[in-house]
Amino acid sequence: MRKIILHGEKMIVNKEESGFDFIKLLFGYIYRRLNFQHFLYFCVFITFGIADSVTSAIMMDSKGLGAEYNPIIQYIYLNYGLVGLIAGKFWLIIVPIMIASTKVKDSFWFINGVLASMILIGILAIQANIQEISGISHMSPMEINTIYLVLLLLFTSAGTFMDDYTKTKEQNSFSDRSRINSSTFK
Repeated sequence: MRKIILHGEKMIVNKEESGFDFIKLLFGYIYRRLNFQHFLYFCVFITFGIADSVTSAIMMDSKGLGAEYNPIIQYIYLNYGLVGLIAGKFWLIIVPIMIASTKVKDSFWFINGVLASMILIGILAIQANIQEISGISHMSPMEINTIYLVLLLLFTSAGTFMDDYTKTKEQNSFSDRSRINSSTFK
């Protein structure tokens, strides 16, 4: 790759630039554009979307469809397989949350609470699936759902509090700036 550097009136061609500069630029751009919520979405997709689906599929293959508690998951897996299960979770759960987070701008921490609870429930579901496959006693689906609802309530309440706090802080900051600007021009 060639790089031309202008120094005064001289033109220097740098031939030592490697092909990795594009990759470094790409990763630098991605690093600057991603935020905490993007990381949470990725973790939800890995834990709740892929890992839970794979362990559920293995469990249903080894123990039968009845080993899966959720009849919707049973139906999707029976008719569409593992890829359909992952796609179904993606389209029915993750995409609506992504749409909600883009439509409601004042819900950053609320959405983070939903995502964090989904990550934890995904981990619990993966653990329960693996324990079922191994024949080890595990939490019942009702216990897992109860934990999920409690976590969802706690995390979204904390998220709502944080959203309200940041909104109030921004409003106070804006009103302070407008007072300073109005007093400056009087």
